[in-house]
Amino acid sequence: MEIEKYKEGFKPKKEISDSDIRAKKYVLIIFAVLCIYLLGFIYFALTLEYEPEYKNEKTDAIIVLTGETRRITDGIDELNKGYSPKLFISGVHLQAPISKVIDKTILNLQKEEKLSTAPKALKAKISTGKAENTIENALESAVWVKNNDVESIRLITSFYHMPRAKLLFKKYLPKTITIYHPISFSQSRITTLTNAHMLELIFSEYNKYILTYIWTLTELETETALKIQGAL
Repeated sequence: MEIEKYKEGFKPKKEISDSDIRAKKYVLIIFAVLCIYLLGFIYFALTLEYEPEYKNEKTDAIIVLTGETRRITDGIDELNKGYSPKLFISGVHLQAPISKVIDKTILNLQKEEKLSTAPKALKAKISTGKAENTIENALESAVWVKNNDVESIRLITSFYHMPRAKLLFKKYLPKTITIYHPISFSQSRITTLTNAHMLELIFSEYNKYILTYIWTLTELETETALKIQGAL
């Protein structure tokens, strides 16, 4: 009787279909990719460089990638201090015309009595480009470096933008000795990473870095680079 009752109450386990197995695999894959993506962001954020390397090292040229005004002002300041005989500002400045930023920076140096040479002489050492994105920054800089017989550069851009700039400059200027000069708003990593606006900028740049890295591996990158270089 007990055996018969047991049989009556027994319900066989439902067989797992192939579609259910595939669905679980997809969920695990998505979860794994998401984990890698988030861990990648943490690594990206924690390994950002906040200070320039070799602060007093001289180079053949200084290259500034436009963005925040401070990138340009720091570049002109380095030029004024004599760390390089020439400065190339690559890109268009969104906050104000580059010429106005240059004039204002030189005027401020003059007011502070820090100008090492005549304003016109300093301004004559500055060249500007017309790139509209980081890829074009690297390509037009490569052309400028070649045309000016430059063998070493100091690359200035914001700290969160530097990894992507490094990626592209190493690709398009592989033989050029480069000193990386990141511009940071705070030398404290904790202060930066707990600031909502800065964290948003870093996260946005992380995604751009991934897309740029993938793009550099495609044939489309080669075609685009050739077209851009032909237009410069």
